[in-house]
Amino acid sequence: MTPSLGLGALAFSTTMEVPHIAKRERPLAQHDYADYGCVRSVMEFMKWAHEQDRFPTVPAVQNRFNVSKATAYRWTNALAETYGIDPPVRSGPGIFE
Repeated sequence: MTPSLGLGALAFSTTMEVPHIAKRERPLAQHDYADYGCVRSVMEFMKWAHEQDRFPTVPAVQNRFNVSKATAYRWTNALAETYGIDPPVRSGPGIFE
């Protein structure tokens, strides 16, 4: 029995050329702290949130950190869970209560 990759597999050759695969460009940063990594983003958000007089709103987080509404909700929900308080209520199109 001979080793093969299945019926019709080409014989091994050291001179066979391998096609060039172009590297994919890295996607652009989604928000201001995307290139810093998760830990830095969380640290910056927590520092800013702690400095606020009130619990940060989703629009305030969006404006301050240039993040999507979904990310702002994730961050504020995580902050609320950390402090053991109720998260902000979602409202708007596509939200069912």
